[in-house]
Amino acid sequence: MPSELRRLADNLVRGAFLELYLTPKPGLVDLNDAGSHHDLSISRMEASLEVLSGYLCRLAESLARGEELSAQVRLGVEAEQAMLERAGTNCHKGYIFLSGLLLAAAARSHGAGEAALSAAVTDVAACIFDRTQQGDSNGSRACNSYHARGIRGEALDGLPALFREALPAFRRELAVGNRGSAVYAMLGRLMATVEDTTALHRCGRDGLATVKEDGRALERLVEQRDDFMSFLSERNEHYVSRNLTMGGVADLLALSFAWLSHTGELEPAPRSRRCLTMAG
Repeated sequence: MPSELRRLADNLVRGAFLELYLTPKPGLVDLNDAGSHHDLSISRMEASLEVLSGYLCRLAESLARGEELSAQVRLGVEAEQAMLERAGTNCHKGYIFLSGLLLAAAARSHGAGEAALSAAVTDVAACIFDRTQQGDSNGSRACNSYHARGIRGEALDGLPALFREALPAFRRELAVGNRGSAVYAMLGRLMATVEDTTALHRCGRDGLATVKEDGRALERLVEQRDDFMSFLSERNEHYVSRNLTMGGVADLLALSFAWLSHTGELEPAPRSRRCLTMAG
C-alpha cells in the first residue's frame, strides 16, 4: 500500500501539470497566455507545482505511517504557506486540498474501486470539516453570497464532478473518438456542471452561466467533431475581456487527469503512442 500511495501522489502531480499545459483553456493559464490571471504565468505555476510535489510526497509518507488526520491537515496548511512564499500566490490552494483529500481517501479505501474511493472521500471530508472552520477565502465568500456548494459541498458529496461527470465523459468519448477529443469532452462536462466559485467571485451568476453555457457548447462541438479548438481560443478572448475564469473547473480537471493517469487510461496503446494529441 505505501508504494501505491506514492504512485498516486506522483500521478496527482502529473495531473496538475497536464491541466496546466492543456491548451487552449478559456480564462486559465496555458501555453498560449495567462488567461484572466494577470499575476500568473507558466513559470510561476510550475514553481507552485514544485511545492505541491513535495507536499504530496510527505503526505503519502504520513498516510503510510498511519499518522492521525490532524498531522495530514497540518501538512496541507504548511504547503499553502510554502506555495505563497515560493510562487507569491496560492494559485493551487484548491488543488492542495483536493489532491490531499483524494490521497487520504485512497489510503482508507485500499484500492476497492471508485465507488469505495468516493465514499472514503466523503468520510475524510466530514472529519476535516468537523474539525476546521470554513476559511475567509474568495471561494468561501462566493459560497456565502450565492449559496453555492463550493469545494466543501463537492468534497462532502464524494467528488461527484470527478466520478459522475468527468470520468464518464472521458470514457464515453474515448470509446468512440480519441484521447485528444476525450480530454475536451471531459473539460466541457466540468464546465457545464461545476458550480465554480471563482467564476461567481469574479463575475457573479452571469459569469457562472457563461461558463456552463460554454461547457455545453464545447460538449456539442466535440460530439459533432467540429472545430472546438477555435471555439476555445475565441472564448478565451471573451473571458479575458470580462476578467472571467474558472479555478474550480481547473482543479477538478487536474484531479481527473491524475486519476486517469493512475488507472493507465491516459496512456495510448504502444502502436498509437505518437497519436496522443494532448500536452504531456
